[in-house]
Amino acid sequence: MPGGRPDHVEVALRTSGSAAGGCSLDGPAWVRRVDPPDGATGVFRDTPVVLSLSHPAQPASVSGETMRVYALGTPVTGRLALSPDRSVVIWTPSGLLRPDCEHVVWLAGVRDGRGREVSPHTSRFFPGRLALEDLLD
Repeated sequence: MPGGRPDHVEVALRTSGSAAGGCSLDGPAWVRRVDPPDGATGVFRDTPVVLSLSHPAQPASVSGETMRVYALGTPVTGRLALSPDRSVVIWTPSGLLRPDCEHVVWLAGVRDGRGREVSPHTSRFFPGRLALEDLLD
């Protein structure tokens, strides 16, 4: 795509065999989607980070050592959870995130059900000044 960013999903589908719905059965696992998306601004200060994986993860491989969120180079305290189908990693901050500060999402060392490492992932987002709880009060 001249002058623009390539579509990462399209590139992944071209380089590996895929099943219906675009999920590769033979290639390495990867992060299919992250929310908040890379570069997002004005994110609620109490928002969770949600990583959707292409393959179910080994639960023992999902930990504070393999998935972190950083602000100003320091890990942010939060809780990790894995969806029942093991294909979604959810990180929920323990407190409000720093406003107007870059937060980096980092994942490395997670393994899929076959023991293959999920491709490392890094993305970033910027919380705004509001929390969702501010709107609900």
